[in-house]
Amino acid sequence: MKFCLLFRFLSCFSLLGLFSLANFSVAQTVPPASPTPPPLPGSPKVSQEKPATSGSTSSVPDPTQAPKIPEYEVLRVLSPGVFDVMVDGFQVRFRAWGVGFPKRDQPGYREALRFSEQQLLASKINLKTKQEFDLNNLKLVDILPVGSQTTFSRQAILSGHGWHLEKETNRYGSFTLAQMKAKRMVLGVWKTPLAYTQADNASAMPMLKPKLPGALFRQQQGVPASGISFWVSSLGKVHRPGCAFYRKGRGLISNTPQGYDCRICGGRNGKGTR
Repeated sequence: MKFCLLFRFLSCFSLLGLFSLANFSVAQTVPPASPTPPPLPGSPKVSQEKPATSGSTSSVPDPTQAPKIPEYEVLRVLSPGVFDVMVDGFQVRFRAWGVGFPKRDQPGYREALRFSEQQLLASKINLKTKQEFDLNNLKLVDILPVGSQTTFSRQAILSGHGWHLEKETNRYGSFTLAQMKAKRMVLGVWKTPLAYTQADNASAMPMLKPKLPGALFRQQQGVPASGISFWVSSLGKVHRPGCAFYRKGRGLISNTPQGYDCRICGGRNGKGTR
């Protein structure tokens, strides 16, 4: 009886051993899937996307690429700073923003016209609109010749071919510094005895006013001309002592001022009696 129980126990143990051995052999025949190793730092990444064919090229522009600035060619220069350009099939007339030039009958006109032709006809230009229309129905634009780092207006002021229109630019700093340098070096229009003034007309630079009325008035008042220290503002206005604008803002003291008289105090002529 004991022998039968022992035989059954050994038979069960051998069957369990054979079953576990069969499972182990099956597991060894199927190799496990190996994980994909991470890419090394600095190694090129392999794209899993299919390469695009030549027929599937996208026409959508690259948003990171800056839009190309349009370039224009000047047809002709009519006067210093005034020129014609063909825009979208239409001929449009422009004027340089922030700079005034001598008139046809004033000194420096030919030099300014030659300068404008050399700067505007030599190469293409980029235009930036500053004001739709001025008093003469001309578009005001800031001009940058292609390949240059300096605008046309600043170069004209810096070389003395024109002067800064402060009211038009609201005293643009770059133009103000350029004019100060041209004045210091006495270039171009600053060699002539013309009075600098910022008139309403963009191209106006009037001649000096006659001094006879002022001299007659000073004789009547008994005040010598050389004994008065006038205040000449940065805009070219001449103020007498006692004026509300005397020594206000930027300007200089002068016994022989050049400019146009203040309407309040009379400037060099003085305020007449009623």
